[in-house]
Amino acid sequence: MLKQILPLFFLLFFIPGANAQLQSKAKALYKEGVKLKEAQKLPEALNAFTSSIKLNNKFDSAHVEAGLANLALGKTDEAVINFRNAIALNPKMTIALMSLGKVYRDFKPNLESALYYYTLAAKTDSTNKEIFYSLAWTYNAKQLYDSAIIFGKKALALDNNYRQAYSELAHAYRRVNKFAEAIEQFKKNLAISTVDLAYLYSGYCYTELKDKENALVMYEELKKVNEKMSTALKRVIDKME
Repeated sequence: MLKQILPLFFLLFFIPGANAQLQSKAKALYKEGVKLKEAQKLPEALNAFTSSIKLNNKFDSAHVEAGLANLALGKTDEAVINFRNAIALNPKMTIALMSLGKVYRDFKPNLESALYYYTLAAKTDSTNKEIFYSLAWTYNAKQLYDSAIIFGKKALALDNNYRQAYSELAHAYRRVNKFAEAIEQFKKNLAISTVDLAYLYSGYCYTELKDKENALVMYEELKKVNEKMSTALKRVIDKME
């Protein structure tokens, strides 16, 4: 009886140590992959991340990095598998959710899928301006402009100087002809910090409202911070009657 128990005892004793060694090697390969990625050696980085996963298939960050490497190398389908594996291990992994949103926005166009993953990402991280900008972009692409306005404003609430968000917000306001509302929003933004795009889009809104006087005020303010941009606004103002 003792002879039967001893092998089991030794097996239980050594397995945790072996697992710890595998996890340690997996982490070392992961770190090596990150360094290779930073050195722009993407195929080598992908090999390191893949090797890391083979040693520890539950290493969610390695799945994500492998996905990002695959995406950069044009291996979109493989990247999707990597990101989904990461989410299966960690459903609240924001970067994996955002990455799938980006895949379906830019690489395998499917706006419904992009919206699905960006919405999940927003639920896991309410402080990420890129998520809200991406939602605004996707809603604009779906021609759901009121929703785009909501998320464009959320992005700017996190970073008043986030230029891409201004563009999405201005586009949405213009498509629903909410020029006065846009002006009020950009006034709030300008009260926080001087942003040339806020002056530019406010000026355009005033021209749409046939308010040349205030459009010229925006032109003069814009000229102080971005003369080239002010020239574009002035051309539009000069065409007003």
